[in-house]
Amino acid sequence: MPEVSSQEASYVKAQELEKIILSSSSESDVDECDASRSLHQQDSDDDEEEETVRLSVYSDVAAWPVPDVLRVDLIKRGSEPFQNRDGQFSPVERQGEKSKWKSRQLTTAWFYKALPNGEKILRTCMVYSPLKQSLFCFCCRLFAVDDKVTGASSFVTGFQLWWKLNPKVSDHEAPEQHLTCLEKWKTLRAGLKLQKCIDHVHQTTVDREKRKWRDILHRLLDVTLFLAHQNLPFRGHRETMSSANKGNFLELVELLSNYDPILKKHFMRLKHAVASGKRMTSYFSPKIQNKLICLLGNHVKDKIVADIKKAKYFGILFDSTPDVSHTDQMC
Repeated sequence: MPEVSSQEASYVKAQELEKIILSSSSESDVDECDASRSLHQQDSDDDEEEETVRLSVYSDVAAWPVPDVLRVDLIKRGSEPFQNRDGQFSPVERQGEKSKWKSRQLTTAWFYKALPNGEKILRTCMVYSPLKQSLFCFCCRLFAVDDKVTGASSFVTGFQLWWKLNPKVSDHEAPEQHLTCLEKWKTLRAGLKLQKCIDHVHQTTVDREKRKWRDILHRLLDVTLFLAHQNLPFRGHRETMSSANKGNFLELVELLSNYDPILKKHFMRLKHAVASGKRMTSYFSPKIQNKLICLLGNHVKDKIVADIKKAKYFGILFDSTPDVSHTDQMC
């Protein structure tokens, strides 16, 4: 009988989320330095909205269209992560009494195109949205601006009429509007791959910044996992630069900065920004700490629930304490 409340199992499962978080783009949370030279303050609501949009864009094609700054990153990723061609496709009920088959659904075979010589190739443009349960065209969804450009194609707004896949799929691949978007996609992807775009210098700077923040986030996640696993508090009473004890989280990060060049460089920049009264991203604020704890905790809970659903039998261990009426209360 598996024990789903094991602390070691929870720690291992939390480490899995660390890899998931690091694969997504970096968040943009800015901490303001006030008169007391504090290392962190509450982040603005605008940053939270940008983070929500960013995560939804990377999770489902139905959240598009996207701003230019995210479009480049999506093109680098390619269409394969959004295709979901092996996923479960929701059936659609046909309307009308004369319909021969009341329910139809998409199949994986439609993601492949048969050539005249019998060879089958992958339709890289075809992507499926589990959120909207619809079929989209990857390049048209990225580059179509309005109805005049898209030709009011249902593969831009979402196609669901599975019984009309033939000839609708082939009809969408032929018009000039689709071919124009396809050309833009392939040209930009090739330029990014060969590093021959007009804004190559800008893209190189952006990629360097992304790698830097991912490295920093990697280390902060390790610190969060360590403190949570050891059941240690995070916050300190005073967390200013001159404080003798800034709390376990900041003190541990500062300790690691003595041996880690990435954290050391980040700490030096942060101290300089605090001394000059400038704003700088730090990822050290209490709000970020709580967000990391919640993300890791939710992932552990989801993994536990998934294990319970898979297991035929399971057991749960928990502590209780008696109240004044000698009735056990679960902790």
